Amino acid sequence: MYFGEYNTVLDDKGRITVPRAFRETMSVLKHYVWYMTRGFDGSIFLFNQPEWDKIRAQAGRFGSMNARALDFRRLLFSSVAEVQPDRQGRVPVPAHLREHAGLTREAVLLGVDDHLELWSREAWRAFQEGKQAEYREMAVQLFDAQEECTAAGEEKRGD
Repeated sequence: MYFGEYNTVLDDKGRITVPRAFRETMSVLKHYVWYMTRGFDGSIFLFNQPEWDKIRAQAGRFGSMNARALDFRRLLFSSVAEVQPDRQGRVPVPAHLREHAGLTREAVLLGVDDHLELWSREAWRAFQEGKQAEYREMAVQLFDAQEECTAAGEEKRGD
């Protein structure tokens, strides 16, 4: 599991340094290979091998004649870069992904449970500010739905 928010800097060669906490988790979980691709809201997603395999399988459920699925697959798979942290924990960020995310120098690397996300610092701050008012509502929707399902299951067992 990956969590936390870490500031990082894009170096002159277009690399970021993965924070020690993430590198330690990567080592323990044997997540050595990562798939970097276009994310949502101007971010870059980084998936470890097992998570990437799940995404590929899910995306592959739809044939090439499903136009919407094909559009998504084009956008997702055309931007993929396979990366590995070097001995200093640096990861290259391809130019097309830096452009997608508006990365120049200052960046933020987030742990989002099953994946990592790379954002420009400005875009991440703007996203947080834009979603702050909805944060409580999101929690209610997520956790109340879970409680409703649990309660319904308990009612069925009680009958």
